[in-house]
Amino acid sequence: MLICMKPSSKQISDLQERISRARTKRNLSCADLAKMARVHASQVSRICAGDFKTFSSNVVEICKVLKVKVPRLEEEEDMDTEWAKAHASLRRIWDETPEGAAAIRRVLDAIADLHDKDDARRTPSTQ
Repeated sequence: MLICMKPSSKQISDLQERISRARTKRNLSCADLAKMARVHASQVSRICAGDFKTFSSNVVEICKVLKVKVPRLEEEEDMDTEWAKAHASLRRIWDETPEGAAAIRRVLDAIADLHDKDDARRTPSTQ
């Protein structure tokens, strides 16, 4: 599970332009950037062309190498209030790195595993 944020088409276009300018300024080929970001060259080429729909860990890693800031996304207006609070807490603790996303995922998976075990103990056996 990756923590992926879905940007608008304008945000994708703006980010693609900033990635392109940063790559040109540093005189990096897609192959060079792929090695530096540890992202497959085909993915780098696709991301540099603006052909992506989420701010995935690959997009974040490329931006990190190029020192391009990934834009923050606005909360959905029709989001449940409690989910919006949980989402805001999640965004506060994420450092916008793939490693940070992986750490958050591990913590959330551990909580889900505990929740599943509690549910199993409360449910009477049907055997």
